[in-house]
Amino acid sequence: MIDFLFRFFGAGQFAPHGMCLLWRPELLFMHGVSDLLISLAYFSITFLILKAVRLRPDLLHPKLARLFAAFICACALSHLTGLLTLWYPAYWLHGAVKAVTATVSLYTVLAIARLLPDFLNLPSREEITRREMAFEVERRARRQAQEARDKLSEFAYIASHDLKAPMRGIANQAQFLQEDFGDALAPEARRRLDRMQELCAQLDTLISTLLNYSRIGRSDAREPVSPQKTIAAIESSLAEFLVEKNATLRIETALPQVRANPSDVTTVFQNLIVNGLTYNTADQKEIAIGFRPEVEVNGQPLQNAYYVKDNGIGIDPEFHDDVFKMFKRLNAPEAFGEGTGAGLSFVQKVIEGNGGEIRLHSVPGEGSTFYFTFPDPGGPPPREEGNNA
Repeated sequence: MIDFLFRFFGAGQFAPHGMCLLWRPELLFMHGVSDLLISLAYFSITFLILKAVRLRPDLLHPKLARLFAAFICACALSHLTGLLTLWYPAYWLHGAVKAVTATVSLYTVLAIARLLPDFLNLPSREEITRREMAFEVERRARRQAQEARDKLSEFAYIASHDLKAPMRGIANQAQFLQEDFGDALAPEARRRLDRMQELCAQLDTLISTLLNYSRIGRSDAREPVSPQKTIAAIESSLAEFLVEKNATLRIETALPQVRANPSDVTTVFQNLIVNGLTYNTADQKEIAIGFRPEVEVNGQPLQNAYYVKDNGIGIDPEFHDDVFKMFKRLNAPEAFGEGTGAGLSFVQKVIEGNGGEIRLHSVPGEGSTFYFTFPDPGGPPPREEGNNA
């Protein structure tokens, strides 16, 4: 081994490279300083690459970064041994370093060739800038929309609250007229006063609905909520209504927990259940509730969607947007009873206020299915709960 190392590092019969340059100082200086500066630069680049990968591993693939570092370090050593051979003919050492450099270089080329498709798919600076600008515009639009909704909710709250006092005053004055002058009033006058009180009662209901609508989303308090427990509580509160409608309520699948305001979750399920039972002419009314990890609604995919399905009268596709409008009713009160037509507006505001989506699939005469998402899941359903509410 010692003899091998001596021969490997020994000069033997070779002459130093400086003799080929006739030991001219200017040539020695130029080659020597150049090799030294190149070596120092290569070592510095190696250090910077390794430091960059350590601090920002997302900038460059770690394996490729190590290959680049090894390749550049090998190049630095080849220049150092080239500098050495100017005065000492260690050509075996110089050749060995160059052989290692060649091997690392070829391996780096192959690695780059394999990773080239991934590099070509990386977005350009211009594309990243465009995406950032689009994201900023979208973020600003969402913030402005949220501010507008908050201001509208605040206005609705103040306006509806202030409307209650004069409206009740009108109803009271009509009642006082009937009580104080009822005998002196003509039947037509009494009928008109009765109608006035009926209209005030309707207006009071509408104002109360508007007040409740304005309160939706005003609380940011969120906690894990079990939809199955929520539905069980709703079923208990609607027990007489379910019997009256000859209706059954069932849960078809396990329902993952959501992280939301508990009252918001109750608002969504209760309004969809009542809506499905109200607009329903089937002898045996049915409501089915479930969850699907992925579903396609009207040709568009939706992930982690809850659904409430009924066997009611269904909704024509041209009215799918109208059903979510405030105080919008598609059917006459005589057909399905009195109501404000605000229930689905409440549902949409809760869902969208939580950052989710709601979509409707319905066929007239066959029923409706409402799919909706809560984008902040709270976890899987508790084990001890079953699938039937």
